[in-house]
Amino acid sequence: MNRNPKLLNGWKHEVPDSLAGRLRFEVEQTLKSLYASDALVDQLGALYLPFSTWLSSKVKSANGPLVVGLGGPQGSGKTTFSRVVSRVLCKGFDIKSIVVSLDDLYRTRKDRLHYAQTMHPLFATRGVPGTHDIDMALMLSERLRTLKDGEIMKLPAFDKSLDDRKPVHLWSEVQGPVDVIFLEGWCVGASALGDGLDQPMNRLEKDKDQDGVWRSLINQHLQEGYKDLFANIDIMMWMEAPDYDVVYQWRNKQERMLEAHLHDIHGGVLDTLDIKVMSPEALKGFMQYYERLTRHLMATMSERSDVVFRLNHQQEVTGLRFPTEH
Repeated sequence: MNRNPKLLNGWKHEVPDSLAGRLRFEVEQTLKSLYASDALVDQLGALYLPFSTWLSSKVKSANGPLVVGLGGPQGSGKTTFSRVVSRVLCKGFDIKSIVVSLDDLYRTRKDRLHYAQTMHPLFATRGVPGTHDIDMALMLSERLRTLKDGEIMKLPAFDKSLDDRKPVHLWSEVQGPVDVIFLEGWCVGASALGDGLDQPMNRLEKDKDQDGVWRSLINQHLQEGYKDLFANIDIMMWMEAPDYDVVYQWRNKQERMLEAHLHDIHGGVLDTLDIKVMSPEALKGFMQYYERLTRHLMATMSERSDVVFRLNHQQEVTGLRFPTEH
């Protein structure tokens, strides 16, 4: 997302210039760690700080940790937004904030392959509901909400280059208590798919899910464990894309950006980013796994979310809907 100075004119929170100046370095470092555009730091005064100010007021009135869900199509900027705001809350407002990504909650490769062999081969590819460890996610959510002062817990991490969960000693640690928990991911907040499951949507479904078993199981997961997980969300946010076609463009932009940084050297150590970059053609095939649910989300999430960021084709925020009772 790029800066739009008019975006938050309606917000009733004054942001001191001194606070923006003090946090600029923190935002720059966060963006650098994510390989995001350093130009996004210009959104600090127009978006990140006003939003963090509004969210901090919600934390004060919350009973326990505030769980903030953030969903949006692939490549829409969920990770960048949540991690920058989390950093701003911690450094600017003394609010303990953490980010939990659905990408770190996948089943282990062994468990996922076993599930694919048992239920449907397409579940071998991570991403869709059914490939996450929902039991672990629910346990993690409960533990974070009850984490007391001084208590420490580990947050799971997934290595995409190995297509498997990282060893426990490489997981990050968080010390309680936690004030804000961001849960971000492309299908966070998703509801059941509804009608039309009997008709294939793309070549992947037509060729590899002819009887609709895979997509029906995805829907079943949404109605069960995922529904329970998303029920913990206090504030739901959605990044609204202008159309489905732009989702490929955004994801391809991500892949090319990662490709450019794949062999960066930091401190003399080769950094491989723990990710495998896909070619444009491979990406088109990969996105067919997500297409049905992504289209469903784009048709339903704006009405089901508390905060909606409306993006144009250039990923600029052109509109915002948020609760007015602040």
